[in-house]
Amino acid sequence: MDIEIKRAELQTKYNNWIKKNTRRLVISFIAYIVIILINFLLLKKPKITLFSSFLFFTYTVYVLSLIWFIKNKLIANIDSVDFDVK
Repeated sequence: MDIEIKRAELQTKYNNWIKKNTRRLVISFIAYIVIILINFLLLKKPKITLFSSFLFFTYTVYVLSLIWFIKNKLIANIDSVDFDVK
């Protein structure tokens, strides 16, 4: 019974991490769009566009790859986790 509770807690932590980082990704997307709009409307500097696009792209790849790993590797194999190792 204790092992099932630990598995449920672990799965809850994984799901909370996914929700939190998906929310962060959406917020960073909104910030990225605001930066691009300000740059196009006011500043017109291509370095800002290039740099912000690169940062957003790398952050997106990082977050989506971690979400994929958690869903496909960790949550899918949560039943095989041994909590009795000492």
